[in-house]
Amino acid sequence: MVNCHAMRHFLLLLAPFVTIGTQAQVTGYQGNLGGTIGMGIPTGEFADTWGRNMFAWGAHATLPSALLPFQWGFAFNYGVMGNQHFTVPVALPELSATEGDLAVRAKVLSYHPLLRFSPLKGNVRPYVDGMAGFRQFTTKSSVSVDGLQEPIRSERNANDFTLSAGWAGGVMVDLGGVGYLEARVERFYSGKASYVDPASFEVDNAGNLNFSVLESNTDGVNVLVGIGLRF
Repeated sequence: MVNCHAMRHFLLLLAPFVTIGTQAQVTGYQGNLGGTIGMGIPTGEFADTWGRNMFAWGAHATLPSALLPFQWGFAFNYGVMGNQHFTVPVALPELSATEGDLAVRAKVLSYHPLLRFSPLKGNVRPYVDGMAGFRQFTTKSSVSVDGLQEPIRSERNANDFTLSAGWAGGVMVDLGGVGYLEARVERFYSGKASYVDPASFEVDNAGNLNFSVLESNTDGVNVLVGIGLRF
């Protein structure tokens, strides 16, 4: 026959360990650090005025939350609107070269703090982000000469900013451990901005860069896949 008094003492001694073990099995809502790559698609007036898809990559991170299925974070995107190279004359007495490479890149950069709702903790984790921030449309050019590590000339040819808000939806699929694969769609509603038309890049006989500037609202969609870590 079991001694009830001894059993009671045994259960009292075991209780703290059961409690600790139970708490250890309850993991909080995790944060993440991920990188993505894909395509940027202009929409609305941006599509009518400029209208070309662009290569895009990005990164986003969220902070973990112990109790609530919400995380704060930040999303960054880089879209290449155009990238061209031209051979231009170089006239510097200290250089033996007479020609250089003029590289011109037009790009759009996006900076968006976000609030994420991610309610699940399993191997497949869908989420929705609300985002608000701004986008930057910038064009830079540089002239490089063979044999020199640094460009002999570099300048920002155009630069404009506009406010932006939007949402993103995605799903993270567990790879085992802390790694995951991800599919993500971002929708931006952005204000009016001026930006260089990469199709208009021209260089005159003196090596001067000429281009035209467009202006429109800058809404768009990014379709992305990626990989990352949860923590």
